[in-house]
Amino acid sequence: MNCTSVAVALVALCLHIIGATQAETPGSSEVQKEVKSTSALLAAVDKMLIELEERRESLKQLTNDIIDEDRTYPTSCLIGGKHNETSVIRVPGHGTLTVLCDSELAGLGWMVIQRRQDGLTNFYRDWSEYKAGFGELRGDFFIGLDRLHALTSSQPFELYIYMESFQGDKKFAKYDEFGIGNETEAFSLKILGGYTGTAGDSLTYHKGNKFSTFDRDNDSANNMNCAQYHLAGWWFKNCIQSNLNAPYLDYQYNVIQVPLDRTRYISWNSFYGSKMELPLKSVQMMIRPKFLCQ
Repeated sequence: MNCTSVAVALVALCLHIIGATQAETPGSSEVQKEVKSTSALLAAVDKMLIELEERRESLKQLTNDIIDEDRTYPTSCLIGGKHNETSVIRVPGHGTLTVLCDSELAGLGWMVIQRRQDGLTNFYRDWSEYKAGFGELRGDFFIGLDRLHALTSSQPFELYIYMESFQGDKKFAKYDEFGIGNETEAFSLKILGGYTGTAGDSLTYHKGNKFSTFDRDNDSANNMNCAQYHLAGWWFKNCIQSNLNAPYLDYQYNVIQVPLDRTRYISWNSFYGSKMELPLKSVQMMIRPKFLCQ
């Protein structure tokens, strides 16, 4: 019931009391007292309505101020800046978020959504953690599937993946469109455009596949849970041609021999071509609005 309805009900009640009292004892002093009491009640109701209206206007203005403040933030990293500069952006439907922007590796305006550089952050996480995001911007981190869906569904984005080997080889894979579904769609790799780059295309194999974690088996493999076997959350099919969320294997310093099972470390199958597969030293996934609009 709104404020107007409350006031009408109170007035009706007061008039009913007045009518009933007048019918029983017309002209009595009791009626005069009731009238005075009713007048005081109506005055109190008027005051209450005025206060409620003032409060409503105050809340309306506060809401508008919050919306206006939120709109001052961009929805991407399309700002000038140096490599590894943080910025506050607006994630549609999720408020504001501090992100890492990169304007060195591939030009202006890229937002880092995943980063592997030292292995200090565990990427063998459950569904809820991949949904929310985890890690530190200055280290290894994942932005979160919920935010990634909100961003990539708000406008067209492209994807850039930078990779570096322990031998010093630096390569990239770029896709001219990128977007993932919502949680009902299991955050599937819904949109993946054409490939260009030097690392080879090891992601198109995963296009259209749902995201899987060890507690959400959404892959198309019949005889295994790919996320459990490959120790990561990823868009597994049957099972991989790439796995950038796999365990970090410090091949250069802490590993004498690379495990024969290459699927248990960060991999991009086409990176080495026909050469022997080795772990990757660092990976950075970035997105940018395709049409440079905020």
